[in-house]
Amino acid sequence: MKSLFSSFNARLLLIHFVAFWFFMYGFQMISFLHDYDFLYSQHTLLLNFPGRFDYDMVIIEQSGSFGLIAAYITSFFISSKQGWHWINSSLVFLVTFLIENFVLLPWVKFHDIYLSPGGLFHVFNKWGHLAVGIALLSFGVLLIISKKVIKYINGNGAKDKKKVATGKKPRRTR
Repeated sequence: MKSLFSSFNARLLLIHFVAFWFFMYGFQMISFLHDYDFLYSQHTLLLNFPGRFDYDMVIIEQSGSFGLIAAYITSFFISSKQGWHWINSSLVFLVTFLIENFVLLPWVKFHDIYLSPGGLFHVFNKWGHLAVGIALLSFGVLLIISKKVIKYINGNGAKDKKKVATGKKPRRTR
């Protein structure tokens, strides 16, 4: 029986972690459309209805969790199809979920990174949020289902084939 630790695939874990991240923030960007007119209304309206604002913020935060669930389902399906161990997808889901809920990946710190491509779309309107959300989801989906990425995760890249053909191990570089 194979050891559980030998089932871990570092390439898969890293790439799917980034993809889960894209799913999470993509769902959050799209969830701003839930009550967009209220969220981007005048400041006094937000002060007069703090309960509604808090409710909207809970929806936006929880939509990230729904994005993680969607990413997990996609990742689990692709992992089972490729013959990768299910523990990889589960570990990525668990780590990303814990990081999101313990606010180690706050939206504020990564806001500029994810919204810089959205500058072309003027993000602070409905179409901007929709465009950035769809772009983030698209990047996440591409990272999970792309054939080139799957080949890289499997170790079937051109460099890996060359190493196998020559029978040499790569040199260590410092």
